[in-house]
Amino acid sequence: MVDCIISMEKTCDLSKELLDKYKLSAIDMDFMVGDEIFSTATHDPISSNLYVAMKKGKKTSTSQINEVAYTEYFEKLAKQNKPIVHIGFSSGLSGTVFTAQKVAAQINKKCGKNLVYVVDSLCACSGQGLLGIYAREFSACCDKVEDLIDFVESIKLKIKHCYTVDNLKYLAAGGRIKPAVALIGKLLNIKPVMYMDNSGKLAVKNKVLSRKRSILALAEECKQSFDKDFKMILISHADCEEDAKELLQKVESDTGIEPILLNLGPIVGCHSGPGTLSLYYVSDAR
Repeated sequence: MVDCIISMEKTCDLSKELLDKYKLSAIDMDFMVGDEIFSTATHDPISSNLYVAMKKGKKTSTSQINEVAYTEYFEKLAKQNKPIVHIGFSSGLSGTVFTAQKVAAQINKKCGKNLVYVVDSLCACSGQGLLGIYAREFSACCDKVEDLIDFVESIKLKIKHCYTVDNLKYLAAGGRIKPAVALIGKLLNIKPVMYMDNSGKLAVKNKVLSRKRSILALAEECKQSFDKDFKMILISHADCEEDAKELLQKVESDTGIEPILLNLGPIVGCHSGPGTLSLYYVSDAR
């Protein structure tokens, strides 16, 4: 057994109950709604208010974690005298992992040993969280922290991320798609079905012509590619609980696994908007 700290950013979108159950640490992040700054430290109530504000047209944004925040966070964890394995948010979506790696190198140099290990998860949201959960489970089966890191590296590109959004205007506002594309999508009721590619970026798999069909497309993808050797499926939603429950029932019927239902956090939610629905599980490949 490797007695270590497994850490992530709050982009992992795991509930407090799951973080506690699997003994996972997570560094908080800031986001803005209008001119106000909020923190994921108040994740659940703020998430709900965030999506209400976005529906009312308020601008939202996020900021990367700086070196000072990572330094304080890692140094606090280091007081437990255990190696720290930090599973960082995808480099395909943010530069935070590079900052974490820089700070880890500084701390390790200061300590004169490898204390903080930073892995670029190439995962996001509850996909990042799912990777952390499997890392914790594997830590009970290995003897060295290097073996744990090898496991994380071996499985991270098998963590399937499937998404759909209800309104393309939020992706357009964040520069993810062109405004004209969002307008056409709205007029034609087009719903994209997206996935996380091997570079840790979002890509469009296909487009369907209704919300109902996009939910069915997510469930069908899971039915076709779910690896039954891994018994956990996560569903995250941004203020669309009824759609999430519909997806949950379909996935459970298809796989025999009851997914865990979670709230999509504010960091990605600021960019994808209310109505985002996502599904995470282990597959043979993304």
